[in-house]
Amino acid sequence: MAITSGQLNANQFNTVNTATGSDAGQNLDQRRLYNFSDRIAELAPEESPFFVYLSKTAKLPTDDSIFRYLEDRSKVDYTSREFLIKGAVGTVAANTNYNFIVDTVGGDSVDWLIKGMVFAVRTTGNAAEDVGFGQAIVRIESAPTDGGSDTSFTGRCLSVSGASGANSVANNDKCQVIGSAFAEGTGSPDVWSNTLDDGFGYTQIFKTAAEVTNTAYATRMRGYANEFERVLALKLREHKIDIERAMLFNHKARSNGINYTEGLVGQIIKNSTFKTGTDNLEYSSGKAYARSMTQAQLTYDRLLSDLEVIFDPARGGSSEKLVMASLPVVTLFNKLADGAFIDASVGHSNAPYRVQMDHSDGAFGHKVMAINTVHGDMYMVKQPLFRGHSAGLMLMADMSKLYYRPLVGNGINRDTQVQTNVQAADEDLRKDMILTEAGLEVCLPEAHALFNVEGL
Repeated sequence: MAITSGQLNANQFNTVNTATGSDAGQNLDQRRLYNFSDRIAELAPEESPFFVYLSKTAKLPTDDSIFRYLEDRSKVDYTSREFLIKGAVGTVAANTNYNFIVDTVGGDSVDWLIKGMVFAVRTTGNAAEDVGFGQAIVRIESAPTDGGSDTSFTGRCLSVSGASGANSVANNDKCQVIGSAFAEGTGSPDVWSNTLDDGFGYTQIFKTAAEVTNTAYATRMRGYANEFERVLALKLREHKIDIERAMLFNHKARSNGINYTEGLVGQIIKNSTFKTGTDNLEYSSGKAYARSMTQAQLTYDRLLSDLEVIFDPARGGSSEKLVMASLPVVTLFNKLADGAFIDASVGHSNAPYRVQMDHSDGAFGHKVMAINTVHGDMYMVKQPLFRGHSAGLMLMADMSKLYYRPLVGNGINRDTQVQTNVQAADEDLRKDMILTEAGLEVCLPEAHALFNVEGL
């Protein structure tokens, strides 16, 4: 059955059998269940873009109302392998051993450090000719010891670079593993491996009722022949928008036996630290990027700097983001793309510094604005639920790390369905119930980002 623009096939929910013979006029589906899981998204798709994209491209059924998943951050471990010196070592010289205490950026574990690894330290430069950059190369000589809040080991300085005074290893100096080195005839090195993080979510039960009296049901109305069909179409849209709101703004919770699913915006607001103005975005394991800025601070330079961090391939996300933006934000981007999206200090306002935007019709009934940048591609759609206190929001969702999780198990599908004739036996009316039991899985929160443009 095709469903477009909120229209329903009247026969789909007609309880009266139109067959001829002895069965004519009999109510054969007093308690029928109609699966609407694939069709509800087609009802006014522009009203609920997030649910539409999730249900069409990221549906992953679960057989447990508390679903679990794994998060793999190995790209961070293998690509970054960065850490900070904790406490000053002082001046170092080649072919000399020193005691090192380290911690990682953000306080994460450094259990991947092993004996034999070689790292470079960006040392403190005191001479003008160093331009603030000196480097010491160090090999880890002893098995690192985990002290809880820090890790310690003996390291042998192999070489230092830079002019005089550039070989002082200070607190918070940056380190980068650059490989390993072993002597001839030595045995196998120590083993390290990253662990997978586990997460969980809840399926939430959504219910919406559609009801008309039998008098209204039997009456041919002006403008819409079947009153119940009109009401049901309206309630299906209401049901879908309720799911959209929950999967955007909700907080994951379980209270008094009721499950509440995760919302992507809600998760970001609850767990992330908002950067303001022109502060640089920073990676933090398990946390999405978040920024609040004024219109004046949304420059081409600022956007590219942010996208450099958000699209960093070491963070596990993809090179494409679905961007859901409020109507004022969409308007703002289109104005900026027209030539004003540039820091005036650059001295130009022409094509090289414009946002390159292409407008097209999306596959699921949306107008899509493709924004192509050197770091990644953004596909912007209007999110009509971003209004009022949310009028300045722009959500960058990595759809490869989001899943719509309907409850399906033991031959029972709890994805969106319509249960007909749920009214009490003595009620002179027709009442159907729309039901969905599903949740949102937010995997690798750091693959997503939320922007708030102040004053819109």
